[in-house]
Amino acid sequence: MQHIKAILGVLVITLLLAGCVNKTKQFGAHVAKLRVEQTYNLDATQENLGVIPVGSGERMESAYQVYTGKQDSELKGTESQFLEGFGE
Repeated sequence: MQHIKAILGVLVITLLLAGCVNKTKQFGAHVAKLRVEQTYNLDATQENLGVIPVGSGERMESAYQVYTGKQDSELKGTESQFLEGFGE
């Protein structure tokens, strides 16, 4: 009786593990795709020049404060309060 239980146990475990078999031949393709998508784009600065807002004054200052999360009182006198000449 013990012998039959052991054989049935092995058979059940074998069938359960057989259901987990993955027949895809592209093992790791998803990870490779994610790695490529998450790689730093070295040309992003040049590609996104049209996104940089042009201007100065109060509108740029308020946009910069929202972007950085800093207020006027938190900025030192030597810190640029917006990117001068960045889009040129």
